[in-house]
Amino acid sequence: MEPKKMNTSFLYVAVLTILLSLGLALFLRSSAFAIQHVAVEGLSLISEKEILKLSEGIQGQNLLLFDRKAFQYKISLHPLVRSVQFQRKLPETLVIQVTERTPAALVVVPNGVLEVDAEGTFLRRLESWPKKDYPVISGIELSDTVGPGQNLENPLLTAALRLLGQAPPELIALIGEVHVNAVEQITLFLASGVEVRLGQANNWTDKLKSLYQLISDKGYTSIQQGVLYIDFTAAKPVIGR
Repeated sequence: MEPKKMNTSFLYVAVLTILLSLGLALFLRSSAFAIQHVAVEGLSLISEKEILKLSEGIQGQNLLLFDRKAFQYKISLHPLVRSVQFQRKLPETLVIQVTERTPAALVVVPNGVLEVDAEGTFLRRLESWPKKDYPVISGIELSDTVGPGQNLENPLLTAALRLLGQAPPELIALIGEVHVNAVEQITLFLASGVEVRLGQANNWTDKLKSLYQLISDKGYTSIQQGVLYIDFTAAKPVIGR
């Protein structure tokens, strides 16, 4: 009789487990977890309306079971969106956390000005100069067939962006233009109008650090009105007046 009693107990446990699992599954799929509120965080350049439009259809879906990958893909189609994450706030709120692409430079083209990020992604085409200024990259030609969100894949642009990525933040604010020639030799034009000849390299860290130290020095600031260029192509910088 003992084996029969054990089999019956096992059957009760199995049935109870199945019923609990089924009940939990039905509860999780119930309207109690329907998304009623959507909030967006991390925006600076993008309007909240743009993100909510791209996430259209998410409201009313189950907070725990909605298709995260599908909505991440839709929102990431925006050229200024680098990545998207979701945070659930039970029982009915979904927070969309956006990491934006940020402009690193401007490229002047015949039909306006392009904003590009540090990786060379085309962010926006502007018809007028932006309120926030960025270094202008010149000496390159870009195809008119590219659209926002695409990588421009231009070696001269890549060389200029590499330099900007290695520059001290304090120096970036003083750079007006980065000119690149066909063999990737780079010349800077400071906002003060001084030409800085840097030459060709892959690693600019030391030269750019030295440049910032030079133009911040009191001795230089006392004569900067008469400075025409600074040549960093030699072993030591040469100031031309």
